[in-house]
Amino acid sequence: MPSVETICRETRRPLPVEDQKRLADMILDNVDRETHPPAQKRSALKILRSIHAQPAFKTSAEVDEYLRTERNSWDHD
Repeated sequence: MPSVETICRETRRPLPVEDQKRLADMILDNVDRETHPPAQKRSALKILRSIHAQPAFKTSAEVDEYLRTERNSWDHD
């Protein structure tokens, strides 16, 4: 098998500069995919279930009060 240098020299020499850039981008994209496979997608529900934390609010009234307080703070800052 030829060396990487030989492959590079023989492949890019006949290519215009823009095509050389495209080739480099394609190689980098391939390397990224090989070294960083896409993360497994999880549903929002699975993410929330994985937190194992106590809910911040026990009732919808507590949520409403919190949001009301936050909105009021925006108006007074």
